[in-house]
Amino acid sequence: MNNQLLTILFWILALSCKAPVSSYQNNRVTLVSAEKSAWSGGRPGIRGILYTVALKSENSKDHITVKTFRAEGNTVSFRQIGSGNTASVKGNFQMADETNNFTYPSSGVPAEKPVILNQKDSWIEYTLNDSGKKYRIVIPEFTTVEPEGELIPRRP
Repeated sequence: MNNQLLTILFWILALSCKAPVSSYQNNRVTLVSAEKSAWSGGRPGIRGILYTVALKSENSKDHITVKTFRAEGNTVSFRQIGSGNTASVKGNFQMADETNNFTYPSSGVPAEKPVILNQKDSWIEYTLNDSGKKYRIVIPEFTTVEPEGELIPRRP
């Protein structure tokens, strides 16, 4: 076979296969805001980032259900607040500080891999109206915000 025929076959196969998750931003759902706030505390050497993302559907009858939340290259555990055509997603990503001499307990638990933040790998995967079709909305950038109030309450 010649190269031109192989190229045509390649494009026919590529266009006929559809990915299970759309990689483009859905025009029915809008990213309202994306914020992050760094925190530290608890035990020495432990810190993390709190992510807050707000989504809104243009159609008031749509119900957004978030399935996966990925922020800066890491899968984040999250909780969804709100229902109907608006949804707020709060996720917390905890990491160990590599510069501190924090030692892991000797219970046989392996040390965690170092955390790498990839600014370009941020997205939310969701469904509309409990359908099986998953959509993906890309988060281009998180806005850094300072936490409100005291992080550790003081005794009077």
